Amino acid sequence: MSKILDSILPPMPAFLDMVSAQAEILAKCMSTAVDCLTDPEPIRFQAMADFENSARELRTRHLDKLSDSFSTPIDRADLNEAINTLETPVEEIRETIEEMRALGVESDKYCLEMAIVLRESAAALQRGYAKLSTKPGQADPDAMAALSCVTRVDAIYRKGLGRLYTLNEDMEAIKAKDEDIRVATFIHTVDILKRREAYRHLRSVSILIGDAAEVLHTIVAQNG
Repeated sequence: MSKILDSILPPMPAFLDMVSAQAEILAKCMSTAVDCLTDPEPIRFQAMADFENSARELRTRHLDKLSDSFSTPIDRADLNEAINTLETPVEEIRETIEEMRALGVESDKYCLEMAIVLRESAAALQRGYAKLSTKPGQADPDAMAALSCVTRVDAIYRKGLGRLYTLNEDMEAIKAKDEDIRVATFIHTVDILKRREAYRHLRSVSILIGDAAEVLHTIVAQNG
């Protein structure tokens, strides 16, 4: 009889373990991003690409299972959101780190501070999603910790912008150097534009992690 029932209603996939695995990839990727900004070794950039590939493969596989599954342990729409929102930050941070490398933008204190907050927030998501299958009611503090990355990164982002546009100080420093002021000013302006773009991308990653945290909070609220 059980075989007949299984053929009609196949066993439900372990969806909560699946999204937990995705959260683990996200946490590892954010940790490697900090390493890339601290010590940009080529092997670390390759690791970022590997994490992105793994995250994309997991997302596709899990969405396929969700599409084929008759039942789910939590609301289907929430599970779909969890699968998607845990993948997008991985893609965005890999693109950010790669773009900084391509443009020759060296990490500064603001890039590193934002990346560290992203790492902490991804770790909170990993802890929260790991609790869903056994202690869902205890996962909300982790969701809130991850969600705080949006405001924390935004504060660092604005400080970084403020430092980028200290025009009077920058011009005085350029004048003090024994070099063509026009060339130096042009190079400095280009550096400002490239660095601002890096800041903006890191801020975008925080918003994506915030989206994933909101999904986790919703799941806990409905199932905790």
